[in-house]
Amino acid sequence: YNDDDDDNITLLCQDFDHMRARLNETMNSQLAYEKNALEMMGNISHDLKTPLTAIKGYTEGIMDGIADTPERREKYLKTILSKANDMQYLVDELAEFAKIEQGTIVYNFADVNVDQFFFDCISEVSLDLEMQNIRISYTNYVNKNVMVAADPEQLKRVVNNIIGNSIKYMD
Repeated sequence: YNDDDDDNITLLCQDFDHMRARLNETMNSQLAYEKNALEMMGNISHDLKTPLTAIKGYTEGIMDGIADTPERREKYLKTILSKANDMQYLVDELAEFAKIEQGTIVYNFADVNVDQFFFDCISEVSLDLEMQNIRISYTNYVNKNVMVAADPEQLKRVVNNIIGNSIKYMD
């Protein structure tokens, strides 16, 4: 028995302690990730109920004769279509989340004109927002010819999520 043995045992203990700490950190990260994933699934499930309830209600209104004028029927049908689009968006988000989870998401990069891209994004949502009495505007602060390499579909998804969350938590 000598001092080198003590040093080796000390180093070994330190290595085990570092490994234990890293393993603990990894486990905590995994648990937090799983908790966030479950929370997101719960939120999407809850968010699907709202448009589904509206679709059912407006459909029943048409069937029961409450929408008794062409104008009222058109309003009900537009609302049903809008709510179905909301549901489609949520289902698409869920499918995208599954792709991310499985590591199968595919990015299709292209040169994107920043100004035109964001102008188009805002134009697409502005009509829906106007129906909710929400005004949205877009101001470009970069040169109109600035191009970036991006996946337009994924970037659009990010923009729509930001706008959607802004509306959801506006109050």
